[in-house]
Amino acid sequence: MKTIIGTSNRIIEVNLSTGKTTEFQVDDNDRRRFLGGKGLGLKLLYDRMAPGIDPLGEENYLAFMMGVLMGTGAPCTGRFSAVTKSPLTGIMVHSSCGGPFGMALKTAGFDGLLVTGRAPSPVVLDIDEHGARIVDGAHCWGMDTRDAQEQLNPDGNAGVLAIGPAGENRVPIANVTSGHRYLGRGGLGAVMGSKNLKGVVARGKAVKIVPANMKLFSRAKKRAGSYINNNPVTADDYRHYGTSSHVNWCNDNGILPVNNFQGGSHPRAGQVSGEAMRQRYNARPSTCKPCSIMCGHKGTHADGSVHQIPEYETVGLLGPNLGIFDPDTITGFSDRCNLLGLDTISAGAVLAWCMEAGQKGLISTGLAFGSDQGILQALDDMAHRRGFGDEMANGTRRLSQRYGGADFAIQIKGLEMPAYDPRGSWGQGLAYAVANRGACHLSATTFALEVTFGFLNPYTVRAKARFVKFFENLYAAVNSLHTCQFTAYAYVLEPPIVKYTPKWLLGLTMQYLPGVAIMLMDVSIFSKLWRSVTGLRLNQWQMLRAGARIHVLERIMNTGEGISRKDDILPRRFLVEGRGCDTRKRTVPLQPMLDAYYRVRGYDAQGIPTPKTCRGLGIDAKSQIATDPRMGHFRMVSPGGKPFKRAYLAIMLLAVGRAIQAASRVDREVRRAFDTIPDGFTFALAVAPQGPAMVVGKNRAGQVKYLGGDPGERFVDLRLTIKNIEAAILLFTFQESTVTAVARDRMIVDGDIPAACTVVRILDMVEVFLLPRLLASLAVRRYPRWPPLRKYGGRLLIYLRTVAGF
Repeated sequence: MKTIIGTSNRIIEVNLSTGKTTEFQVDDNDRRRFLGGKGLGLKLLYDRMAPGIDPLGEENYLAFMMGVLMGTGAPCTGRFSAVTKSPLTGIMVHSSCGGPFGMALKTAGFDGLLVTGRAPSPVVLDIDEHGARIVDGAHCWGMDTRDAQEQLNPDGNAGVLAIGPAGENRVPIANVTSGHRYLGRGGLGAVMGSKNLKGVVARGKAVKIVPANMKLFSRAKKRAGSYINNNPVTADDYRHYGTSSHVNWCNDNGILPVNNFQGGSHPRAGQVSGEAMRQRYNARPSTCKPCSIMCGHKGTHADGSVHQIPEYETVGLLGPNLGIFDPDTITGFSDRCNLLGLDTISAGAVLAWCMEAGQKGLISTGLAFGSDQGILQALDDMAHRRGFGDEMANGTRRLSQRYGGADFAIQIKGLEMPAYDPRGSWGQGLAYAVANRGACHLSATTFALEVTFGFLNPYTVRAKARFVKFFENLYAAVNSLHTCQFTAYAYVLEPPIVKYTPKWLLGLTMQYLPGVAIMLMDVSIFSKLWRSVTGLRLNQWQMLRAGARIHVLERIMNTGEGISRKDDILPRRFLVEGRGCDTRKRTVPLQPMLDAYYRVRGYDAQGIPTPKTCRGLGIDAKSQIATDPRMGHFRMVSPGGKPFKRAYLAIMLLAVGRAIQAASRVDREVRRAFDTIPDGFTFALAVAPQGPAMVVGKNRAGQVKYLGGDPGERFVDLRLTIKNIEAAILLFTFQESTVTAVARDRMIVDGDIPAACTVVRILDMVEVFLLPRLLASLAVRRYPRWPPLRKYGGRLLIYLRTVAGF
């Protein structure tokens, strides 16, 4: 067996379109600046991806990145990260997992895997110490996640990633499975499915990982274990009751989601608590490896069957949030989601939205709060895109855009919200609003300081911005080291200066002197573990600075997709409606906290990282957009426009609208792109103010039609509005591509971002058909290499149909 000192720094890159597999090394500078895991994954994708790409297109990358600490035996270090552009939100998404795949890839001698392109048919990646092979995956296409893993790993000696039917059908809330752990959020399974990648098999145990400084490592490991075993949350609550121990204290504090977050507590909540399920199912550990917290549990049901006991987020969203308080029923929903490959948080939020929308007469699905009738069928329909399940599969944002009900669509930036009501934890409300991937409880767990430990008053804006920033930096680093985030409870609270300070004094310091409190927090155990493994110098402040660098880099990537202050919001329910359990009916005062957060984070008033902030963190101050050399010259435009220009734009929009209709009938790739858009979907491209427009729709029969030049009162799912005439002229005289126009804030996108990405991709293809290469190469981000028959034959047919209007 080969021995590796610290980390191999070896990354495999696989292009499924070409079948080419390469390998490269990460240098120590990037390792020190971005640590590993999430941070290094973001950096590698930042170097490779331009904004505006289709999350389900060939150009998207999917990175699976191992942590530096994995394989060393340090406590709770069996986790790995995945990073990609989300088909649910249209922005960057990160998810972490404690399944066996990570350890297998690490002990095969690799620190990461990058996948791009799209295989022509279902495939599986098979990886060992010699590299990666692309093998046929047709035999397991169509299988659920359990059967697929058993088929790909019959002897149980490998680590496997697999998708279920939801991923195969490119459902934006599809997850990825490894063992009984999941890369759950943001549609990672759909990205794998879009690449025809059913699974990845890693055959490890080929290398042994030895820390560079064993003496320092042994001391740090011993101290880390002591902290974990002495902290009441990690050693007692999680170890004995799992994360569902949160149910009782969330219920007691009014932050438990009940009936789509209409209420914050319920008298029956204790029936689905971790304490109740431990007793009911004779719970025992079934957890990530290696782990000394052991929050994962399995239990035996009355019929003798053994099941994983659901985690808190799953219990909350598929239980009280649906008005359901039977543990067996919730476990059944969880099992079905896991087999189908559905994110339980998003699935529960979608079901709850449908129940409330039904109450309000917006839709009729037969789903109702307090009833389990129809839920299993709805989950099946979502995963297989059958009937109304095809629309449910796209998440609550798109559902509310189509049917109304945005006020109670519990999502941020398109990502459905976890199970902590921010009206009882204002700092968590801020953390949700500004989290890079959308509604995320793991970006900053301020609810722990406000509710779990009671250090901060949950109903004040004071100090919340400072602690959101601190936790964002810390967790970005922790997810890059990579160790379990739950260790932070122990590693932050157990060092003597915090542990032995009276709680009242610690609380006062945190509330009124947050900068002092943060300075006194000793999180050096993380940096000592990292330093002992790699042999590279890193103290806790350098580690937190690396965390800030990682977080801000992700924000920069998202601003390239149009994210700004307008997107750092909470669902309207939390801003105007009080909870039923709160007699004072308090809501979240988001705006003053947002202003304070932007100041301490170093963003401008619109939430964009300033050049000074970027320079201070050593990030190239140029936007990610500037990686495209054609975007180097920024043209300022002014409002206005003359009649000649309006007439020219009206003619061009008419031609493009008709050409889109024609291309959908002539070209297979355009049809495939439209296949990802639901039937009945309508989009408009218009010029402001009151300028010309075009409207294109896909009817219920799946046919694409040009619907004219005036949206009028018509309901439009997606509006792309060019801000002024001059900006439109730049676009339609082919001086800028559509992607560039969006990136340079020439265009307002009102609607679903993944759908907008698809529409932009369609526009690019249509421009290639309509224009000679000289002009098309200016108008599109990358001129494609098409067969002559497709390019010239398709062009002729599209010209004829465009002129004729059919």
